[in-house]
Amino acid sequence: MNILFLAPRLPLPTDTGGKIRTFNILKQLASTNRVCLLCFSFEEADQYHAQALRELGVEVHMVPIDRFSVIQKIAAVIFNPLPFSILKYHTSRMEQSIQEVLAKQTFNAVHIDHLHMAVYSGCFKGIPCFLDEHNVEYKILERCAHVESSGIKKMLYHNQSQKMKAFESQKINVFNGVFACSLDDQQLLNNLAQGQVSVHVIPNGVDTAYFNQRQIQENEDTAVFTGSMDWLPNDDAITYFCKEILPRVWQKNNSLKLYVVGKNPSKAVKELASRDRRVIVTGRVEDVRPFIEGANIFIVPLRIGGGTRLKILEAMAMGRAVISTSIGAEGIECKDGVNIAIADDPDDFARKIIDLCKQPLFALSLGQEGRNLVCQKYDWAIVGRNLNAIYQEPCLCV
Repeated sequence: MNILFLAPRLPLPTDTGGKIRTFNILKQLASTNRVCLLCFSFEEADQYHAQALRELGVEVHMVPIDRFSVIQKIAAVIFNPLPFSILKYHTSRMEQSIQEVLAKQTFNAVHIDHLHMAVYSGCFKGIPCFLDEHNVEYKILERCAHVESSGIKKMLYHNQSQKMKAFESQKINVFNGVFACSLDDQQLLNNLAQGQVSVHVIPNGVDTAYFNQRQIQENEDTAVFTGSMDWLPNDDAITYFCKEILPRVWQKNNSLKLYVVGKNPSKAVKELASRDRRVIVTGRVEDVRPFIEGANIFIVPLRIGGGTRLKILEAMAMGRAVISTSIGAEGIECKDGVNIAIADDPDDFARKIIDLCKQPLFALSLGQEGRNLVCQKYDWAIVGRNLNAIYQEPCLCV
């Protein structure tokens, strides 16, 4: 089968959750199909990183992204009926590149990665098209509005969430099928689609051989958070944790250290580290595994989110005890007290951190059960088999 894979950006390096999912879905499809990737390029280094995909047998074409000025962004947010995060990926150069690729090759199916690229669905008349929804996008914007304290920002998030919901509702029904990351997202998308398109759950996964279980070192109590720090939900999570939860932990355990691991931390997050040596902000790292390995607790204090958190699957694969909010753990078939600890208010979150520091055997049990869960249900090889089975259906329609 020949599949055209349309994505908003090159998925290498895999330094964000979205890029990790895109890369692994691409890799799994390429293992049994011919795949042509068409995506935007944001920097010169993309040409270098694309070689790794070509070595997997993926044909790669890139289109330079158009840049918006500040004034253009403001005007688009206020006046354009499309949400800005969709509009910025809609360019004539990409439409032209799609037509050029279609003129040269015949494709059996089109895999559209992220809702942002759904603006090009009209280019593929007569070809079965599937949309991979990494998140239910309008729901993330709604949650941003809910936690935002600034009245103006709250109004803007609400405005964009309404535009996104209208776009998402209209677009998902033009596809032959939609992929959701979780049962929660599947239900939200089914409500939007009103039964007009089938929504399949293709969960996020983890390479359980790469993120393998490591022995916990007998050393100081350490908590770690990983994720792209220029992603608002992650920035909000760490700001909230350091303001509302960490002081409560330090009242009982003042030696606990927190590592915040991820690229492009905001000025506010960097200042958290400058105020207290027990908070370490690393910025971008080549490999998150040593930081997960060096911690006995992995925290996910998210208040905003969608899809499923790859960071949780990675920590579980390495056998670390995970403490998360309910939102943070959405979409993962985990059980509080068995393979994860769930806490939704600051006092409870702090108490569970303190308890796990005092009870290393319980922390070890949570980590082992988490590892068992991801090996059984969330290894990328398992996810890939289920995805390829959908693409191998005789009529490619549902």
